[in-house]
Amino acid sequence: MSGAGGRTVRQHNLALLMGLICESAPVTRVELAERAGLTKVTVTNLVGELIDAGLVQDLGTTQRTGPGRPAGRVAPDPLGPVGIGLQLEVDHVAGCVVDLSGRVRRRELRRADLRRMSPAEAVRAARPVLRRLFDHATTAGQLVTGIALPVPALFGRDREGLPLVRAVPSLGWRDADLRGLLTGELDALGALGIDVRIGGPVAFAAGAECRDADVLYVGGEAEIGAVLVQDGVVRHRSAGSWGHVPVRARGRACPCGRTGCLEAYAGRAAMARAAGLAETALPRLLSGTEPFAERLAAGDRAAVRATTEVARLLADALAGPLAVLDPGAVVLGGRLAALGEPLLDPLGSRLAEQHTSPPLHVGTLGPEAALRGAASSVLADVVADPLGWSDRP
Repeated sequence: MSGAGGRTVRQHNLALLMGLICESAPVTRVELAERAGLTKVTVTNLVGELIDAGLVQDLGTTQRTGPGRPAGRVAPDPLGPVGIGLQLEVDHVAGCVVDLSGRVRRRELRRADLRRMSPAEAVRAARPVLRRLFDHATTAGQLVTGIALPVPALFGRDREGLPLVRAVPSLGWRDADLRGLLTGELDALGALGIDVRIGGPVAFAAGAECRDADVLYVGGEAEIGAVLVQDGVVRHRSAGSWGHVPVRARGRACPCGRTGCLEAYAGRAAMARAAGLAETALPRLLSGTEPFAERLAAGDRAAVRATTEVARLLADALAGPLAVLDPGAVVLGGRLAALGEPLLDPLGSRLAEQHTSPPLHVGTLGPEAALRGAASSVLADVVADPLGWSDRP
């Protein structure tokens, strides 16, 4: 096929193969042909173009295990383009570099009390982290395709339909132009023209945790959120501010300014206070555990009581979305996953009382899920248009 239609089919096939290689590497050309429904000649030619573009690496042939010629394997090029995820938390700034295979190439962390900072000061505090991440990519000869910042925020939309930060309750920020501030920091570092994306941590985490799935993902670190994932695609507009739905009339005051929000009971700060602890994010990022989870595992009465209450409120808040969206499963991620059986058991029991509940699963990526998902999200354009992404405005 030639002309515009031929180019469209070719672009589709390139994107299909690029996605399969990123998901299944190392993979042979024969396997790619079978999975993509393309001829071996077509796959060989298109994979050759991806190799020439520096996106795919030829790993050589596999050892022969039967009759026929050995098969050549391919994988994403480890020196190909990368994405950067940046996280602004209550007590630190963190970042990572992720390649096309989803592998984390570099991690950086800086301790900082962002609760005492304005948005501009917080983004400036991220400059050393950004510099080290970009220096790592530059030294390795890798092109940074973009940077994504997961923010536990209440979002609006600007005139172009892009997420606009209205408030970050956990940090006390209002109407923060985080995209503009981050772009300014990148310009100061000499990283001009880098694509900057802002989004909810739960959406980024769900993108990393729930591939090829039909689930309602519920999780978060600082705040609770929920998004629907259908056929592996995160529906960003589905329920991103779910933590600020009311669950109790005349309930506790919430940092968002209202009362009775789910966040006022299930948020990290609220659960820490219930157990007599100070809110912190660093221990969970550094070791995978946090003081509240440790207290809960030890059977601390205050922690158990708070978790039981959260399970009941979560189940009540989930009743509506589950009835309307009818997902195949519910995945608990982030900090909720770390609470384990003391949360899962009462949550499952409460859901079963209300209606037939879908299976409950636990996410596996831990506290880095949103950060890794953010970094990977900016590589989506590369997969969608492998040979044309760098020419986009």
